[in-house]
Amino acid sequence: MAKRASHVLVETLALHDVDRFFCVPGESYLGFMDALYDDPKIHGVTCRHEGGAAWMALADSKLTGRPGVVFASRGPGATHASVALFSAARGAMPLVAMFGQVDRHLIEKGAGQEIDYKGVFGSFCKSVEQVNQAERLPEIVARAFYLAQSGTPGPVVVALPTDVLMADIEAAPRGPNSKWRAAPNEADVSLVADALAEAKRPMMIVGGECAWEHARAPLQEAAERFAIPVMPSYEHQDCFSHDHPNYAGELGIRPPGPIRETAQTADLILAVGTRMHDKASLGFSVPAEGQRLIHVYPDADIIGKLFPTEHGVVADAGLFLKSLAERNAPAADDDRKAWLKRSHDAYMEFAAFTPRDQEDGIDFGHVVKAVGEQIPDDGVVTIDAGSFGTWVNQRFPYKNTMRLLGSEAGAMSMGIPAAVAAGIRYPDRQVVCFVGDGGALMSGSEIATAIKENAKIRVFVSNNGNYGTIRLHQEMHHPSRTTGINDLTNPDFAAYGASFGALGLKIEAPEDAPGVVEQAFAHDGPVIVDVNTSLETISALTTISALRAAE
Repeated sequence: MAKRASHVLVETLALHDVDRFFCVPGESYLGFMDALYDDPKIHGVTCRHEGGAAWMALADSKLTGRPGVVFASRGPGATHASVALFSAARGAMPLVAMFGQVDRHLIEKGAGQEIDYKGVFGSFCKSVEQVNQAERLPEIVARAFYLAQSGTPGPVVVALPTDVLMADIEAAPRGPNSKWRAAPNEADVSLVADALAEAKRPMMIVGGECAWEHARAPLQEAAERFAIPVMPSYEHQDCFSHDHPNYAGELGIRPPGPIRETAQTADLILAVGTRMHDKASLGFSVPAEGQRLIHVYPDADIIGKLFPTEHGVVADAGLFLKSLAERNAPAADDDRKAWLKRSHDAYMEFAAFTPRDQEDGIDFGHVVKAVGEQIPDDGVVTIDAGSFGTWVNQRFPYKNTMRLLGSEAGAMSMGIPAAVAAGIRYPDRQVVCFVGDGGALMSGSEIATAIKENAKIRVFVSNNGNYGTIRLHQEMHHPSRTTGINDLTNPDFAAYGASFGALGLKIEAPEDAPGVVEQAFAHDGPVIVDVNTSLETISALTTISALRAAE
């Protein structure tokens, strides 16, 4: 019996365990929205900007391990979502973007909001599919979900012509093509275990594949069994507890000297679940000549692509680590114990917060410290892009029971939408967002979505009146010659939050931070905290005066 294609789409999504999607409703996919009226099994989160919707879908993917789903209208709606799709590609995160398209008879005629999706998204998405035959809708959607998760995960675009959604079709809903993870070869695991036992200074560099829930405990167990220091790559610090003696610091943006030295001194690098991009490899400088590399990743095309690799293992990170943790390892000798202690001590010494209070505001580290002391062990932290992030990335006391949501592409505007998605997914957890004043005004409209969905987010806005990262680089390369970024006109962010119905608070001085954080955590609803942040203390690593003095 024939069914409306839009109804088949709803049923197909449900078969792929989609329980939520994020959207700004658009006329080009009204058929799908109408189908939800009759079959509301999937929760549609209506957002205030397609960019915010796509960020929420990406954040939800990071939390669930399943492809996040975003719907947007044709043309402008789709391009608004592009930044989050680009970030999903950089972070190897599964995302399925369902974009409207003009009726099929209008395609390639430049009608209205028609867009060449392959031309726009093809350079960074894993695949771009367009449903030109209505009967193939469930087949193409199922393939999109498969492609988003297979090999190196990433974003897949599905273009839905308006008339396709309104067509009657005989095709049945289609579930997942397959569900599997690549298990390691036992001989490969034995080889890795032997190499780790023989090495003098082994180091494990871990990426996003180790952040999935099934990989976290095996990662810690393997590190403990073989006495290996662990360094997460950028935005994946949450996969290993920072107070654990095997934690050696994050390989991210401009890591400090002692942490760089640890990575550069290792004689064997075991890279697990990372593509060894620039941030995971200190700008492609590690491994250097004389450093051995063993690379574990589920996509064979990645292994050996950037660095000479002594041995490659095509396997799911969690399954590999579980197998490795079950192997016998020799007791750590004094040299290995000293290496482990030195690596952890280098991080702990750097992570200790030393206030640098100035007359123009407070060191943002006071806020990060207060949040770190009060957040529960299952808290969720979202981070936008900006120089304030140095405190959050390098000094926040993450535990492997927490979740960190950030953009591996370093793009602004993810922080608040990601927090909203986390607040919806985990209503009983503390969800904290760290964002700069620039990022807050790029996607702050999604506070309205938080109110509508009762997402209890706690947003801390580092307000220094500048685009901090750009100011830092201008002072670094062109000292005292800053243009285009100074004295931004900002709202009162506490009042801005209150205008949506959130609780608005302020932190004006260091002594305010612990009490305001406690008040924010106790509030039964969204909270926006305006932090009067010092511009002089431009990051956790330097000051404007120091940058100018280095000229």
